[in-house]
Amino acid sequence: MSNQAPYLLGRFIDPLFAIAVGTLSYFSYENKVGRPEGHRLSELIKKKYNRKYSSPTTASP
Repeated sequence: MSNQAPYLLGRFIDPLFAIAVGTLSYFSYENKVGRPEGHRLSELIKKKYNRKYSSPTTASP
């Protein structure tokens, strides 16, 4: 049986730290490469959540 690997910051903080580092790395990549308007990660997330949580009464036909 092998020994468990030690945690860098903590059992629950390590995954959060990894997500934060990955997200910041991707935003840095987007700024360096230059994505087309409307296709940046932040804009796509906003579109998805606005569509998902908008009420049907406020949607225009």
